[in-house]
Amino acid sequence: MKKIKILLLCLLLNPLTLLFAQNRINSVEISGNRNVSKERILMLMKMKPGVEFNEEVLIEDIRKIGETGFFFSIGYEKEETEAGVDIKLKVVENPVIREIRFTGNKAFKSAKLLEFLGVKKGDILNEVKIAGGIEEIKAKYREKRFHLADVRYEMEDKEGDVILKITVMEEGRAYVSSINFEGNKAFSAYSLRKLMKVKQRKMPFIKGTFKEDLFEKDVENIINFYKDHGFLDVKAEKKVTQDGKGRTLVLHILIEEGTQYYLGDINFRGNLIVDEKELRDTLALKRKGELFSRKKADANIRDLSVFYMNKGYLKIKINEIPVAAEKPGVVNVTYFIEPDEIFYAGEIIVRGNVKTKDKVIRREVRVEPGDKITSDKVRRSYSRLFDLNYFEKINIYPEFTDRPGIANVVVDVEEKERTGLFVIGGGYSSVDDIVGMISVEQSNFDIANPPSFTGGGQNIGVSVEFGTEARNYRFSFTEPYFFDRPVWFGTDLYRTRRAWSEYTEERTGGALRIGRRWERTSLGFTFRVEELSLSDVDVPSPLRPEGDIWKNSITASLTHSTLDSKRSPTKGNLSRLSVEYAGDFLEGDLSFVKPVLENDFYWPLGRTVFRSKTYAGMVSETADTDVIPVYERFFGGGIGTVRGYRERELGPSGSEDDGGQSLFAQNFELIYPLYEDILKGVLFFDAGNVWEDWGDFGGLRKSVGAGIKVIVPLFNAPIEIYYGHALDGREGDPDGRWHFGMSFGF
Repeated sequence: MKKIKILLLCLLLNPLTLLFAQNRINSVEISGNRNVSKERILMLMKMKPGVEFNEEVLIEDIRKIGETGFFFSIGYEKEETEAGVDIKLKVVENPVIREIRFTGNKAFKSAKLLEFLGVKKGDILNEVKIAGGIEEIKAKYREKRFHLADVRYEMEDKEGDVILKITVMEEGRAYVSSINFEGNKAFSAYSLRKLMKVKQRKMPFIKGTFKEDLFEKDVENIINFYKDHGFLDVKAEKKVTQDGKGRTLVLHILIEEGTQYYLGDINFRGNLIVDEKELRDTLALKRKGELFSRKKADANIRDLSVFYMNKGYLKIKINEIPVAAEKPGVVNVTYFIEPDEIFYAGEIIVRGNVKTKDKVIRREVRVEPGDKITSDKVRRSYSRLFDLNYFEKINIYPEFTDRPGIANVVVDVEEKERTGLFVIGGGYSSVDDIVGMISVEQSNFDIANPPSFTGGGQNIGVSVEFGTEARNYRFSFTEPYFFDRPVWFGTDLYRTRRAWSEYTEERTGGALRIGRRWERTSLGFTFRVEELSLSDVDVPSPLRPEGDIWKNSITASLTHSTLDSKRSPTKGNLSRLSVEYAGDFLEGDLSFVKPVLENDFYWPLGRTVFRSKTYAGMVSETADTDVIPVYERFFGGGIGTVRGYRERELGPSGSEDDGGQSLFAQNFELIYPLYEDILKGVLFFDAGNVWEDWGDFGGLRKSVGAGIKVIVPLFNAPIEIYYGHALDGREGDPDGRWHFGMSFGF
């Protein structure tokens, strides 16, 4: 009975099993493939043996296989059997690329074009990929300013495979024959062209080379120019065509100016905290009736944000709502202000430093735990870290915490690969003639961190200079934070020799330096012991005493600075008063007092910076000294005093070679950045002179001129070249003079 029940159950289940099996895939056969394996094709399919058959999914599988670009065509058949569904795929492969040939290319080598193409010998032909590679080659030609270049390809059958032939028609670099404007009424085409970096070709001086990226920026500049003159709805479209000969380009810029707007009323809403008058005083765009400048309007938002951030409101939100007034062409502006809460510093977190110790970075940060965080303190922190010249990148930002009103201050830096410098180089200056140099310096030295000796923020340097007129040796060491206090301590050892036309001067000595630094002010003292010597003297005199003497002196220096940066100042003032006192109770063979006043003032005028530099000094005998010898006197002329005159030319009439006991020099400069902070153009007016006594003050010698100043980032060494025209030259003297001062390694 039991066997009968089992037999009946099997008879009932068998049809169901057969029915279920018929819906499952029994096999997948692939034919026609030569280079693409069956396994690779199956990997792209969901319809595989053992899977329930679904024709829609199979069609999707075939679409995916086709997208690989390996096949010219793909067909399929299905056959239902008792064992299931058998699928047969028949594929026709694309041919293999047997060879790739380039012709007509000169600007790029074939190997480079092959790299741009992204297709290589032995690949299966994929015309979509080839077309993409051709567009990449065209793009690379445009980057090289071959905007008229064309690239085409064709295929040659070769025993079932193909040879890919790519023809390049370079056509030379593209130049702009003309720039045309349409729709401009407020401004002439001439005025708009002056805003552009891309120029029309004017032989032989202006080539008119076309650069697509510059053309994009030019159109943006034109739009911004219009918006800065009240045309807030301006639109501009650009088009590039070839001229009739097809050898040059014509640029078309279509402008829709729209309405010119003027400022109406300004209103403030929200939680202002302060009186509206304080807010209005910060605005750049504020006079009713003035042109609505988009640049000034953006500056309003920025300046209002800075105003509140300087009070600790780091999450300040300011929304500008411009609304057209009833009077046509007038815009009223409302500023909605939400200051949120004042934030105070939690932790000072330093990140990114590997070599430099945390304390070296922290001591330059102007925010301490518990301080109110302001944008001014963050800016000054950035400036002080930038002046160290240790870092490629500096980012200072608040990191908000779960505690109300508390944010951590994060200082994230990326260190320069090297802060040490070894230079073997040479140069030329108007004073020292040809000079060679060997210098070793580490500006981030740490005497307590062997063997690398880096990361402590100390400065150590050894240098040797040798040339036709001078020979100098110097060693110096400075600890800027002695015992982790804002106190510097340093020492110098040196030996210098300089051959002038009338005598040779030598100095051998050492100095100890110590000083205290506050936020904007510093006070320092230098104790110096020197042996001075004159030799090869043409005419010995009390001013030019032959032989050796000793000088013991102490110099006090008081400095106050509001400069925004030491390395590249654009705003602020630097004042320094120093007084050197020699002899008397310090002993030595010389007794004198020498006060010197220097003032350096910077003020931005757009991108141009105005600079005023004043230098004044005098020296007076004390105790048993009757005459101040030549090596402690002042000299004028050249870089640092009055350009346009020979170095050491200025002085009391008939005694320029002996200098004088008082000096005054005033320099006015306009400095314009020609390339970032590296190359700057300078226009100057200088005035000054040297006298035997301040009572003789008068007869200033003046000059005008121009020059360039280069700061080599790697060496941080200035190269200065000026031409000065003397306005008060003496008879027989040249009207002008070149001045060179440079030093760079090789």
